[in-house]
Amino acid sequence: MMNAPTDSHAIVVEKLGKRFLLRKEQDRTLKGTLLGVLRGSGGLRGRGARNDLWALKDVNFEVRHGETFGVIGANGAGKSTLLGVLAGTIRPTEGRLHVEGRVSSLLELGAGFHPDLTGRENVYLNASILGLPRATIAAKFDAIVRFAGLAEFIDSPVKHYSSGMYVRLGFAVAVEVDPDVLLVDEVLAVGDGYFQRKCIDCLRDMRSRGATLVVASHDLHAMRGLCERALWLRGGRTEALGPADQVLGSYEEHLRRRASRESALPGRHGTGEVVVESVRLTDGIGTERHEFRSGETLRVEVRFEARRALESPVMGIAVFRDDGVYCYGPNTRFDGVLAGTYEGRYRLTAEFPDLPLLAGSYQASVAFYDKDHVYAYAWHHRLYPFRVVSDRPDHGVVLLRHRFSVEKLADET
Repeated sequence: MMNAPTDSHAIVVEKLGKRFLLRKEQDRTLKGTLLGVLRGSGGLRGRGARNDLWALKDVNFEVRHGETFGVIGANGAGKSTLLGVLAGTIRPTEGRLHVEGRVSSLLELGAGFHPDLTGRENVYLNASILGLPRATIAAKFDAIVRFAGLAEFIDSPVKHYSSGMYVRLGFAVAVEVDPDVLLVDEVLAVGDGYFQRKCIDCLRDMRSRGATLVVASHDLHAMRGLCERALWLRGGRTEALGPADQVLGSYEEHLRRRASRESALPGRHGTGEVVVESVRLTDGIGTERHEFRSGETLRVEVRFEARRALESPVMGIAVFRDDGVYCYGPNTRFDGVLAGTYEGRYRLTAEFPDLPLLAGSYQASVAFYDKDHVYAYAWHHRLYPFRVVSDRPDHGVVLLRHRFSVEKLADET
């Protein structure tokens, strides 16, 4: 299953496929059993019908040494199966692959941990499986425990750990063994906001040191900030492969269309390092309103608190139509404004003069991100509704400035 190593690529995957064999249980009633015997289908043995599920099919890509490569897709798209194949924990059904160097992975919560062993014992066990001698593990042990933040629990059996403690210890071991290739599956979705940010900072540091990273995540902002290239899997097959911005942009548009069909509900998340205290929608003179006329001024006033000193946070407002269509989303990073260090309470005002939206129902989102626009300090998604009315009969989302003209053409001879 191995390709010849290459000087430029740490991972090479060719025509990769993984098939799982599933059995569907047949009717276990007396009638079903008797019919199975009469038909020769082995009804007395309780055999099931076999179904083949291709979790991956004809997947091809390469990852260069030192590159950060993203894998995206919906649940069940094949992301975890792909990373399992790269890690060697899942045997492919067809195709070829080569992964060069020491591989470390965090693919499943608590994978490789023995529940009856302590955190300390599991650190030594996991690191030894990755090929580190005991003396090296001992030298790195304090750094592992410090990163995981589990000093007071390190000598307790891990069966008593919470899910967050599991992933913190697993991530700490995976990154502190200095792997050539690190495979990470959805760790950014586990644990509290502070630890998620710590993980992203660690991945950035590993990237700067030349490690090869393959990261699967639903956090598209984090993926955009981390990855040079990305693979979009859909139903186990390649939907898109290329520069991260292009692939993630295509996937986001796919999600927007799906959200429009499914009327996705709004929500909020973030690390909590920014607290949104209030959001007011006002007109140009500061009167709070929830209905605006096309061409008027819309102001979004956000009172927020930065719980610690934040360097040039990205502050943004996005507008969605009520069917989920993403209308517009400016932020301070795109505009090149309001850089600096923020700590304490502030009021952010975003003003939209000559509002070009056409009649309809809309929602505003409010977001605060780190300076690289990777992880959210606070994100209030589609929580602030308003209506737009208009005397114009136009259809669509926005009023685009335009002018019609007609000129008579000379008769052609």
